[in-house]
Amino acid sequence: MTGNTGTKNSGSLVLVAEDDGQSRRGLVRFLHAQGHDVIEAADGRAAIALARERKPDIILLDLAMPGRDGLEVLKELVPVLPDTGFIIVTGNEDEKIANSCLELGAFDYVPKPVDFDILSQTIKARLRFQRP
Repeated sequence: MTGNTGTKNSGSLVLVAEDDGQSRRGLVRFLHAQGHDVIEAADGRAAIALARERKPDIILLDLAMPGRDGLEVLKELVPVLPDTGFIIVTGNEDEKIANSCLELGAFDYVPKPVDFDILSQTIKARLRFQRP
Protein backbone atom coordinates (compact mmCIF):
# COMPACT_ATOMS: atom_id res chain seq x y z
CA MET A 1 0.00 0.00 0.00
CA THR A 2 1.44 3.34 -0.96
CA GLY A 3 0.37 6.91 -0.76
CA ASN A 4 2.31 9.88 -1.98
CA THR A 5 1.23 13.42 -1.56
CA GLY A 6 1.95 16.46 0.49
CA THR A 7 0.85 19.90 -0.54
CA LYS A 8 3.55 21.54 1.59
CA ASN A 9 6.91 20.11 0.63
CA SER A 10 9.79 20.61 3.04
CA GLY A 11 12.03 18.78 0.61
CA SER A 12 11.95 15.68 2.77
CA LEU A 13 10.41 12.34 1.92
CA VAL A 14 9.30 10.14 4.82
CA LEU A 15 8.44 6.46 4.59
CA VAL A 16 6.02 5.24 7.26
CA ALA A 17 6.41 1.48 7.71
CA GLU A 18 3.61 0.46 10.08
CA ASP A 19 1.24 -2.50 9.84
CA ASP A 20 -1.50 -1.00 12.03
CA GLY A 21 -3.69 1.03 9.68
CA GLN A 22 -4.94 3.45 12.31
CA SER A 23 -1.44 4.20 13.59
CA ARG A 24 -0.12 4.55 10.04
CA ARG A 25 -2.89 6.98 9.06
CA GLY A 26 -2.27 9.07 12.18
CA LEU A 27 1.44 9.30 11.42
CA VAL A 28 0.78 10.15 7.77
CA ARG A 29 -1.67 12.95 8.70
CA PHE A 30 0.80 14.37 11.21
CA LEU A 31 3.70 14.26 8.75
CA HIS A 32 1.65 15.89 5.98
CA ALA A 33 0.68 18.65 8.41
CA GLN A 34 4.40 19.13 9.12
CA GLY A 35 5.03 19.63 5.39
CA HIS A 36 6.63 16.30 4.55
CA ASP A 37 5.97 14.15 1.51
CA VAL A 38 4.94 10.72 2.73
CA ILE A 39 4.91 7.19 1.35
CA GLU A 40 3.46 4.24 3.25
CA ALA A 41 4.16 0.56 3.71
CA ALA A 42 1.95 -1.87 5.63
CA ASP A 43 4.62 -4.58 5.99
CA GLY A 44 8.35 -5.10 5.96
CA ARG A 45 8.60 -6.36 2.37
CA ALA A 46 6.74 -3.32 1.02
CA ALA A 47 8.93 -1.05 3.17
CA ILE A 48 12.10 -2.51 1.68
CA ALA A 49 10.82 -2.22 -1.89
CA LEU A 50 9.63 1.39 -1.45
CA ALA A 51 12.80 2.44 0.37
CA ARG A 52 15.03 1.00 -2.34
CA GLU A 53 12.96 2.65 -5.07
CA ARG A 54 12.33 6.09 -3.52
CA LYS A 55 15.33 6.52 -1.14
CA PRO A 56 13.46 8.48 1.56
CA ASP A 57 15.18 10.97 3.84
CA ILE A 58 13.53 9.42 6.90
CA ILE A 59 12.02 6.00 7.57
CA LEU A 60 9.67 5.60 10.53
CA LEU A 61 9.90 1.90 11.21
CA ASP A 62 7.68 -0.27 13.38
CA LEU A 63 9.39 -3.39 14.73
CA ALA A 64 6.44 -5.81 14.76
CA MET A 65 5.33 -6.12 11.13
CA PRO A 66 4.32 -9.06 8.94
CA GLY A 67 6.53 -10.23 6.12
CA ARG A 68 9.80 -8.89 7.47
CA ASP A 69 10.03 -7.38 10.94
CA GLY A 70 11.59 -4.00 11.63
CA LEU A 71 14.95 -5.43 12.70
CA GLU A 72 15.24 -7.36 9.42
CA VAL A 73 14.29 -4.23 7.48
CA LEU A 74 16.86 -2.20 9.38
CA LYS A 75 19.61 -4.79 8.78
CA GLU A 76 18.88 -4.86 5.06
CA LEU A 77 18.41 -1.15 4.40
CA VAL A 78 21.02 0.61 6.55
CA PRO A 79 23.94 -0.57 4.38
CA VAL A 80 22.25 0.41 1.11
CA LEU A 81 20.71 3.69 2.34
CA PRO A 82 23.45 5.22 4.52
CA ASP A 83 22.04 8.75 4.17
CA THR A 84 18.55 7.79 5.35
CA GLY A 85 17.54 8.45 8.94
CA PHE A 86 15.90 5.40 10.51
CA ILE A 87 13.62 6.16 13.45
CA ILE A 88 12.11 3.18 15.24
CA VAL A 89 8.50 3.80 16.31
CA THR A 90 7.22 0.89 18.37
CA GLY A 91 5.28 -0.25 21.40
CA ASN A 92 8.11 -2.61 22.32
CA GLU A 93 9.87 -1.13 25.33
CA ASP A 94 12.61 -3.76 25.56
CA GLU A 95 15.86 -1.89 26.22
CA LYS A 96 17.95 -4.64 24.60
CA ILE A 97 15.97 -4.36 21.38
CA ALA A 98 16.24 -0.56 21.46
CA ASN A 99 20.01 -0.83 21.85
CA SER A 100 20.17 -3.38 19.04
CA CYS A 101 18.34 -0.97 16.74
CA LEU A 102 20.73 1.83 17.57
CA GLU A 103 23.74 -0.46 17.08
CA LEU A 104 22.36 -1.47 13.67
CA GLY A 105 22.22 2.16 12.59
CA ALA A 106 18.88 3.57 13.71
CA PHE A 107 19.05 7.28 14.56
CA ASP A 108 16.57 7.08 17.43
CA TYR A 109 13.83 5.06 19.09
CA VAL A 110 10.39 6.63 19.78
CA PRO A 111 7.95 4.63 21.93
CA LYS A 112 4.22 4.23 21.29
CA PRO A 113 1.91 5.84 21.95
CA VAL A 114 3.79 8.42 19.93
CA ASP A 115 4.37 11.84 21.44
CA PHE A 116 4.14 13.91 18.26
CA ASP A 117 6.24 16.75 19.71
CA ILE A 118 9.09 14.32 20.42
CA LEU A 119 8.70 12.71 17.00
CA SER A 120 8.79 16.11 15.30
CA GLN A 121 11.93 17.12 17.21
CA THR A 122 13.58 13.80 16.37
CA ILE A 123 12.82 14.17 12.65
CA LYS A 124 14.07 17.77 12.62
CA ALA A 125 17.27 16.75 14.42
CA ARG A 126 17.94 13.99 11.90
CA LEU A 127 17.24 16.25 8.93
CA ARG A 128 19.63 18.87 10.34
CA PHE A 129 22.23 16.12 10.74
CA GLN A 130 21.68 15.01 7.13
CA ARG A 131 21.70 18.51 5.68
CA PRO A 132 24.02 20.75 7.69
